[in-house]
Amino acid sequence: ISGIAGIASAIILPSNLPVIADDEAQDHYKYENRDRNKNKDALIREDYWYFSGRRPPRKLDINALPADDPTWNAWGECTKSEATGNSCVYVSLKQRIPAYGKYFFSIDNGIKEYSQLGKIIRGSNPNWNEAAKLVDPGLDTRVPSPAVDSLLKMALFATQMLTSPNFTGPNRELLVSRYYINECAFALDGLAKSIDERDVATSLALWEYGQDSFNSYLSILNRSISPKV
Repeated sequence: ISGIAGIASAIILPSNLPVIADDEAQDHYKYENRDRNKNKDALIREDYWYFSGRRPPRKLDINALPADDPTWNAWGECTKSEATGNSCVYVSLKQRIPAYGKYFFSIDNGIKEYSQLGKIIRGSNPNWNEAAKLVDPGLDTRVPSPAVDSLLKMALFATQMLTSPNFTGPNRELLVSRYYINECAFALDGLAKSIDERDVATSLALWEYGQDSFNSYLSILNRSISPKV
């Protein structure tokens, strides 16, 4: 215990991962209702929807979740069963600190570039070439853009921050975070196509959907990041 306390006192962590500035989303594109084809094309097949058939809300508000409803609420009352797993998992400081140091920069950089993409799309005369660079999937020998590259880092970060040695399976909190990572990946993939087609309306709708998904993911992970970490 004294060793972990010593590590904590010696490390000053920066602030939580920044959420993307919120706008009024255009709600006429219901991307969350799409056919997911059993998650065969998802970045991470085993997410919350894959296991339960249920979709978390487009914009996750953890504080609004009912504490007595364990349907998919990983932050309510403790539950232990083969069907729902254990929602009361403990992740040690010793496990979280290296994860933060390893993945924070890449995720933070991806979020900043995604925010910049929104500014470009909303501009009066979008720079489509610049926008395309910000969603480049990195095919062939190209390096993926920071936003695309951050997706796998987000998955690894969530696994290390949310998986307890006391319960090594994917708990509901982790599965919900994976769901939002998949939604971010869906938005970025769609943006690559709509930007190539110079489609402002679709690009803006997809960007706003990705914005909600990034922020929902961050609302989960930021709970595990504090000055006491």
